[in-house]
Amino acid sequence: MRRSSLYVLSLCLLLPWPARAQEPTLPSTPVLLPPPPDALTVDERRALDEWVAAMQAWQRMDKHWHNEPAHNAFGKVVTRAPKPAPPEWLDARCALVAPAVPTLPAPLGPACRVLAGLEADPTAEALRAQTAAQRADAEKARKNTFLTRIHIDGLWTSTSSDVRIYGLIGSHISLVDVGRVQFFGPPGVILLSMPDENGARHMRAGYTWGLSVRLGDVRIFAPTKNMTVFLSITKVWVPGGTAYDRLQPGGFDIAGFSLAPRKHTR
Repeated sequence: MRRSSLYVLSLCLLLPWPARAQEPTLPSTPVLLPPPPDALTVDERRALDEWVAAMQAWQRMDKHWHNEPAHNAFGKVVTRAPKPAPPEWLDARCALVAPAVPTLPAPLGPACRVLAGLEADPTAEALRAQTAAQRADAEKARKNTFLTRIHIDGLWTSTSSDVRIYGLIGSHISLVDVGRVQFFGPPGVILLSMPDENGARHMRAGYTWGLSVRLGDVRIFAPTKNMTVFLSITKVWVPGGTAYDRLQPGGFDIAGFSLAPRKHTR
């Protein structure tokens, strides 16, 4: 009996179990997400680009002939072009992104800003800013003080090779300007190093009279250019009746550099 039970148990284990019935599969339904409000089709983008370009051209024309009859290149009065109409769908699309319109990127952002009057014409704005700057600069008072005519002289030397005179430091005042050239008013003074009859050098005071030519503006101990460099060409006379004075009764030719505060120009 026990052996029979074992046979039955083995037979049950060897027989295949009946296949489990499969559960029916439900059909899948795709979920379609709506496109973002700033997404445009190819046709919409083309229409939007054409309208923005036409609108910017109309804005330039309107600002140029504001409250005046429009003229063509030959000066003839022409009919004003009507304001371009935006695409029919643009107003509703801009309403969906209204909070982000000021910073919305292209292509929808600029179009919505033009539609809302937030996008100014860049060419007109540049011309307006340039005109305002020129007007403010022309109306600004440019005052030059007397200090701009006071020159500090230095690094001077005589132009003649037979008598070598060095100008160490001095000053002169210019009174008349002719372009880049300034002419001295009263004679300037300068400290000279000059030889005597024995070849020894002595310090003498000299008087200068001539002209200065403006070379350019430089910056000295200031954040911007505040000084002007001049090349001065003058005659120098040394009082005292020295031997060199008798040899050169008309004075010595001497040239060097000078500095003066920079003048304000319009």
